[in-house]
Amino acid sequence: MHFTEKVLETLRSQLVDVSGNGATYKGVITAQQLVEVARLIPKEELEEMVNDIPPIKDFVELAKREPSTLFLVNVLMDECVIVEAVLIPIDRAKELVRPLVKKLEKQLLQPDEILPVVEVEREGKKMFVQPPFIGKMFSWPTMAENAGNEEEYEYEEEILDKVEYGCDELPVVWDDILTLEKEVRLTCEEYESLVAKGKAYIMLWWD
Repeated sequence: MHFTEKVLETLRSQLVDVSGNGATYKGVITAQQLVEVARLIPKEELEEMVNDIPPIKDFVELAKREPSTLFLVNVLMDECVIVEAVLIPIDRAKELVRPLVKKLEKQLLQPDEILPVVEVEREGKKMFVQPPFIGKMFSWPTMAENAGNEEEYEYEEEILDKVEYGCDELPVVWDDILTLEKEVRLTCEEYESLVAKGKAYIMLWWD
């Protein structure tokens, strides 16, 4: 049995067949689940980088240090498992996001996007949604762009402030993070309520 089949078997209740033909599954899992799934993956696969995404072993180390983090996993059947994104609870964002991004930038592995994500329930189903990709509004400036530029660092803080404390600049329609197709309407009041309930995250995402 290929290791991706074992991963699918272990996480089946949390994975969605995004390909429609059983070739690719995605889902959001807990830090503990990532640690457990890593035991099913060969060592060389844990250390391999795919498309400039940090290796799984790095995410496993983060999962062990920060058990409140969530992870968006992509299971390509008979091929590999990719951690596509890490979701950091908003109440830990200011503490964790900047040092994590700085470390990744030094390795030239910085995320392609940094976005707010909230966990909502629609039609009895839990799902995670994000704003449509809206370019610079939530993009994190690279070290090359902000080296020695305090204005850029202040801009980073401003992004987190907007996401954590206000929703005036957030869109009304959000996308399911698994498919980026299913649209969910989210009012400002609902967003703020989800933040208060601990169901809001900052997502570091790699393309």
